[in-house]
Amino acid sequence: MTKMEVVARASEEQQHTADGAAVCVEEDRVYVGAEDGKLKVYNHHTMELVQEVTAHEYAITDLLLLGASLFSASADATVKVWDSATLTLRTTAPPHEEAVRKMATNGVHVFAGDDKGDVRLYDVDGRCRGAHSMVEEVWALHAQEDLLYTVRDRGITISRLSGTSNKSSVVASLDGRAPMVVSGEYLVCGDAGGMSLVVRENKTKSGKELGLLQGHEMIITALAKCGEGRVVSSGYDNSLKLWDLKGLKEVASCPLPGCPGALAASEDGCIFATGSGGYVCKVKVV
Repeated sequence: MTKMEVVARASEEQQHTADGAAVCVEEDRVYVGAEDGKLKVYNHHTMELVQEVTAHEYAITDLLLLGASLFSASADATVKVWDSATLTLRTTAPPHEEAVRKMATNGVHVFAGDDKGDVRLYDVDGRCRGAHSMVEEVWALHAQEDLLYTVRDRGITISRLSGTSNKSSVVASLDGRAPMVVSGEYLVCGDAGGMSLVVRENKTKSGKELGLLQGHEMIITALAKCGEGRVVSSGYDNSLKLWDLKGLKEVASCPLPGCPGALAASEDGCIFATGSGGYVCKVKVV
């Protein structure tokens, strides 16, 4: 029987002083951003603090790794690019008009969506290479090849981006709300009530609904891929759940220290969570 348990946690002295809002992991480094504007790096194995910088004046809203670059997005309307090994600031992109909420990458560009509904494209060095207007706030974002998935609380829009201009065309509109992730052939997002997850085919022509993942008692706030055909979710019920997308079933669950602002899974199958009060913890699937 599959089980999950919290196996390590940052100490109160080393965790954030405000709610954790973003987390990503690469090899033995776990990057965490919080509403205090600080960016901290923890050791993957021990959850000991390795390094920290004051990255933004206001809350960090998302973090993303591309190559040797670590991108940070913030409510201060900026996107910054850091050397992922040293946390040396490489560049600060010209500010958006509104707070930047979420980022995604197709492996070539980084897409940053803001509260105005604008999505800007950045190269690995943080140079802006284009912009697209999505009309409404971007609460979740996914990019693959020339497709961009954006969602707020009422519907998912899948757009095809032009390779030569800032133009885009809508190729599909689906019911759903943030959070949202795409895992191979599956598209997973919140349902209208926010307490269940909708699993769809990741196909622009149909987006067929395959089923619902039900089990949370309160609204889901965080969702992440966790290996092939699996996702993890959590929310205001402080319960972390691992789901099998093909079987449409819960595989395992465990309590978290608080409501998570973000989740991330490492290549070795560990799950990292950060959230209320600034906690940062590591969960192992056994």
